[in-house]
Amino acid sequence: MKTNIKRLSLAAAVLGLVMGGTSLTLINQVHASTGAQTTQQTKNATINISQSDAINKFNEKFGSKSIKEIEVKNKKDKYIYEVEGFDSEKEYKVKIDANTGKILKAKSEKLDDEKKQEALDLSNLMSRGEATKLAQTKASGQAVKWSLEMDNNKPVWKVEFKDDNKEIEVKIDAKDQKILKVETDDKKDSKDKHAKDHSESKNKDRDHDKNKKSERNDTND
Repeated sequence: MKTNIKRLSLAAAVLGLVMGGTSLTLINQVHASTGAQTTQQTKNATINISQSDAINKFNEKFGSKSIKEIEVKNKKDKYIYEVEGFDSEKEYKVKIDANTGKILKAKSEKLDDEKKQEALDLSNLMSRGEATKLAQTKASGQAVKWSLEMDNNKPVWKVEFKDDNKEIEVKIDAKDQKILKVETDDKKDSKDKHAKDHSESKNKDRDHDKNKKSERNDTND
């Protein structure tokens, strides 16, 4: 009888282990699936409309204007076009979902006379893809932001990369297809430098207070 009880207990324990293992496997599969889906959704931020389409959306909203700047950037796991333009009286800006082509925001305001306005020359320019490919020869990480505007009378692509704590911006002559400048901003080094400067400043203030206190004591004596 005791032998049968032991066998039943052992069978129950094995069954529980199997069921528990199955449940754990299922739970892990659910978590893994959810995690993969989240990652996929993050990577699914896409740019489906072309630069010409974005400009056409701008023109549909405000009519034909001089284009000043075209920018594409990732915001909240979504790529957004920002197209800026102007005429003799106003400046205009449109934000467009780069995946669906939907206009998210549009505004216009009186032109600032003191602000220099320069129309973007859009003829015979390298594409955003070509600019990215060239910029990748000088930068690591993922391209996250692009802008096209006039700079020193030249149409210039600015391609920004993010690599861990490092941001790299590559400037390219959009007509001559030549790299003009590469700038690197190491966020970690900047934070460390700020913390060091802050610590040194506190130490200086403390030494200054000590010296003033010592001078007062000398005067009282």
